[in-house]
Amino acid sequence: MADKVPAGIIRDLQVGDVEAVARLFQDTFRETGRRSSELPAYIENAFFSHPWSDPDITSKVFVGQDGRVSGFIGVFPVHLELEGRPVRGALAGSMVVEDPKANPLAGARLLRAFLAGPQDISFTETANRIALGMWQKAGYPLDAGYSLNWLRILRPSSALVDMASRKAAPAGMLLPFARIVDRACGRLPWAPFAPEKTGPGRVTFDDVALPDFADAVMSLAHHYPLHPAWEDASLAWFLQHAEQKRKFGHPEWRVGRSPNGKVMGAYAYFTQPGRIGWVLQALCSPGTEADLADDMFAHAYAMGASGLRGAAHPWLIPALMSRKTMFFGRTFYVAHARDKALLEPVRNGRALISGLAGEGWTRLIGDRFD
Repeated sequence: MADKVPAGIIRDLQVGDVEAVARLFQDTFRETGRRSSELPAYIENAFFSHPWSDPDITSKVFVGQDGRVSGFIGVFPVHLELEGRPVRGALAGSMVVEDPKANPLAGARLLRAFLAGPQDISFTETANRIALGMWQKAGYPLDAGYSLNWLRILRPSSALVDMASRKAAPAGMLLPFARIVDRACGRLPWAPFAPEKTGPGRVTFDDVALPDFADAVMSLAHHYPLHPAWEDASLAWFLQHAEQKRKFGHPEWRVGRSPNGKVMGAYAYFTQPGRIGWVLQALCSPGTEADLADDMFAHAYAMGASGLRGAAHPWLIPALMSRKTMFFGRTFYVAHARDKALLEPVRNGRALISGLAGEGWTRLIGDRFD
């Protein structure tokens, strides 16, 4: 039902709004002023062909007095399980408001409309500082464990150039020289940023095809009390979207097994030589976090990455901390549920509710739209 006030209305997203929403994304997040012909089709696909589409849990738009769509909050339904109990979830993705000075309450009203939905648990994993302030004013604090982002430098000169090129593209021309410096440093008897060589672990990781990675994710998800209720078809849909992140590079799918062949861990990340890789998802059996972290950094180093970054999983933080990893705040995680028991796995860091289980699968994070 529309929320009517003199300053405009909040209503459900409709297919006819897609072009306007694409314009908002283009103006807010893209570095070029050139309009993408591909972006509107993707937005329609992501929000209207979602395998868990729910008519009661929908994205919202703000329509100003002039009748134009000038605000949007993306909402994804999420099927979850808490120790076998079905849980209806809703994920708030990107929120954009055109000219927030002219519409100072539009963002807060969009968030309230999302929180007023019928879902059992509401969460976001990509809130910026402005959106975080809105959640906090509504009485919902950030979750520090899931809000941390991490960075492990592997080749410092190349990593510095990569970070500089994100602010000023011409800096990327220095990358070949930085890689020469890093190669020279790598030959030194001591190389403080190279992953430490460890002996054979209890888990052996190998590159796998995407269907094998999906099988491993389904197997490992049950180690987390609160996790997505994926089926083969829904997880395949998410992964089909997730593998297309051309800004981040090529996807690497890795699965770890015990000596008897049991799946013990899995992770996926994107990498380009000389660039900082981005971790999409990591998960493992309890007690094998160190094996996963060691293989993740060693593999990224062997692939020529200058570093590796990702959103923190609280259960993985101790293994990352002991491996020269830096932590910082970039985007923020907030969760709310009327039944506070649903938040216990989040608060104790044992929920699988980010990455593929959150917003990380969408091509809006990391892909180019030409």
